[in-house]
Amino acid sequence: MAARPPADATGSALTRCNQYMADRLMSIGEVSDLLGVAASTLRWWERQGLITPEQRAGKRWYAPVEVRRLAMIQLWQSTGLMSLDDISVLLAGRAGARDWHDVVRARLAALDEQLNRIVAAKRYLEFALPCHRDNPVSECPFLADEIDTYLATLKSV
Repeated sequence: MAARPPADATGSALTRCNQYMADRLMSIGEVSDLLGVAASTLRWWERQGLITPEQRAGKRWYAPVEVRRLAMIQLWQSTGLMSLDDISVLLAGRAGARDWHDVVRARLAALDEQLNRIVAAKRYLEFALPCHRDNPVSECPFLADEIDTYLATLKSV
């Protein structure tokens, strides 16, 4: 998990984004550089209704509140592996048509399932790596037992 930003003299936490922007609008290029995402991605997120940048003279300008929303979208996509549909529910909060708590609970359940599969895959690979057999898939008794157990579950379905 990321470390918290340092507190200022008043004790409130300042984000890098707010320190950098401090009440000014940022162009799409500046936001793209700051967040490390393509401008086309920002435009796509806008078309999906996730953000609403200001329009001036045909150009997009992002207020600090929009940049924070963009950073949140990035965090939820990268750390929670969330879809844009799920993210839109979270961004809408109570005003949305769906309960954001349900979305979070469903995502946590999916992550738990994925974590279980990753742990099992890691266990198989860690076991196979030091194997001295020429062909661990066909000669390893441990893997043979695991395969038999797996096949038995398929027969009972």
